[in-house]
Amino acid sequence: MKYKALVKNSAAKHDVKFVEYEVPELKDNECLIRVKAVGICGSDLHMYDGHGGYDWVTYPLVLGHEVVGEVIAVGNHNATEYLSKRVVIDPYKSCGQCDFCLRGETNRCDFNEFRTVKTPIEALRYGFREAGGMAQLMVVDIKNIIPIDQNVSDGVAAISEALAVSYTAVKKVEHFHSKRILVVGPGPIGLGVAAVLIGSGNKQVDMLGTAVDENRLKLSKLIGIKSTFMSEEEILSKDFKGYDAIIDCSGHPSVPQMAVRLLKRGGQLVLVGINSVPFSIAMDQIVRGEISIDGSYGITRRNYEEVLKLAAIPSYPFEKLIAEKVPFTQCTKGFEKALNKVSGKVVITM
Repeated sequence: MKYKALVKNSAAKHDVKFVEYEVPELKDNECLIRVKAVGICGSDLHMYDGHGGYDWVTYPLVLGHEVVGEVIAVGNHNATEYLSKRVVIDPYKSCGQCDFCLRGETNRCDFNEFRTVKTPIEALRYGFREAGGMAQLMVVDIKNIIPIDQNVSDGVAAISEALAVSYTAVKKVEHFHSKRILVVGPGPIGLGVAAVLIGSGNKQVDMLGTAVDENRLKLSKLIGIKSTFMSEEEILSKDFKGYDAIIDCSGHPSVPQMAVRLLKRGGQLVLVGINSVPFSIAMDQIVRGEISIDGSYGITRRNYEEVLKLAAIPSYPFEKLIAEKVPFTQCTKGFEKALNKVSGKVVITM
């Protein structure tokens, strides 16, 4: 059986093409997925557009790690219960033996290696170091498939891995459903953070963007954000009493300093957006304000499964985060739309 896949040939900008493959013989631990839809992630955009910071990626590479599909074959006759199941893909293949894995912190697994420089973890595989799902078919380890509820649409399932990134960040904040929170950056992850908070019943969520984010800020209002702002000055001009937590999804190095000013004493800053540029904060403000700073990276299997349960609950406005669906034959059109900062996520459909 043959199938087509979108392949990034090298680190060069826009070096992609459709390639035809033959389905290999499945190993006992593998299954074959007929892909239904794939979400375009920010990392896919960086690779497509030839940005730096992805020298650890294995090229040539089938892109795509936000995948939903149907199991159509299994390598082991003892795994036939998965046949015809609609599933999503967990892109992490962790060692299962290190302290992090044993605690369920699979997004920290480096196969028991300590690293002074925190590089992308070794456990991150599909769509980075192994073939992803921007293809008609995908071979996946059975341990990496997660069956999904019939009430979760293919579109929402295709963005659910990104939603799990947002959910992982939100869970860093204790009692997040009742705290006053500012989300910085109305890109797909920031909008996902907002949707998780709104779905939980929190009515004290604000969003901060810039002038180029006007349409994205409008979308955040549609999903239930209380107030939107385009500058710190706008926030401070009101009867402002401070935030309990700020979740930064922009990665802009100016945010930590701003956050210290906007947080209440005892407040918390969660950094989700990635940037290699250093930032500095006056130590006395952290100490006197008892401000805590947490990083949030990727997802855990537990969080992915939890967010899939949330996706089946109507109060979570995840469907509104899908900006556009583009057919597989027009993948590059989808990439260009996503690069032009559409409001929400672009989904490739088969």
